[in-house]
Amino acid sequence: MVRGFYTAGSGMLSAGRILDVTAENLANAKTAGYKQDRVITESFSDRLAVKIDSLAKEQQKEIGTLNMGRTLNSIQTVFEEGIISHTGNPFDLAISGNGFFTLQVEDGMRLYTRNGEFGLDADGYIVNSRGARLLGENGPINTEGRLFDISETGGVYIDGVLNDNLLIYNPVNTDNMVKHDEGLFYDMGDGEQLAFDGVIKQGYIEASNVDMIEEMMEMMKSQRSLQSCSQALKMIDDTLEKAVQLGRMI
Repeated sequence: MVRGFYTAGSGMLSAGRILDVTAENLANAKTAGYKQDRVITESFSDRLAVKIDSLAKEQQKEIGTLNMGRTLNSIQTVFEEGIISHTGNPFDLAISGNGFFTLQVEDGMRLYTRNGEFGLDADGYIVNSRGARLLGENGPINTEGRLFDISETGGVYIDGVLNDNLLIYNPVNTDNMVKHDEGLFYDMGDGEQLAFDGVIKQGYIEASNVDMIEEMMEMMKSQRSLQSCSQALKMIDDTLEKAVQLGRMI
């Protein structure tokens, strides 16, 4: 009976975490370049259930296995590319292929993103919505308020003259990429990179890779699982309470 408490409880915890992650995905379904998360769960190892003969305890008969429920294993980010759409805005950039734009925040830390919605700050630097500067190989890119173009290979041209190249970060292993905030990532790995072989598209934006229908179905499934586990806990609690009352009467 106590095992039932543990199984149902672990199911509730897992379902609740999946609901949290699904809600976050849905909230960012319209965020450019957002990458959805997936909760990876695994079952506890099944235990062998046996029947022991009361007269000969050394004789045991297998009667099946007992599942101990499931537990949260990890949360993984799906880096599948979102749909790339034309906007016509020269400050909108999209990466077709693998890789991330490199940003520099105020404290000098480098962060990475697929969100290519950029603008211009008062000093002429290309920045994201929070003021983090887009980096080229020579540092933060400053257009000085002049016309600029970015080629498919990442070359930054100001008034038709090559000024810099976008610093595209293309890690060998995206498993080390950890979400920071609002579609930003930092790398917990060793920084090993692959050569960038994608295409930079100016005047385009990459949409979120969240599938709204898939997320809604996942949310409904998790809600049902949460309700079922909650009901099971209540039934077990009621049964234990009756067992206690019966024990007091005997």
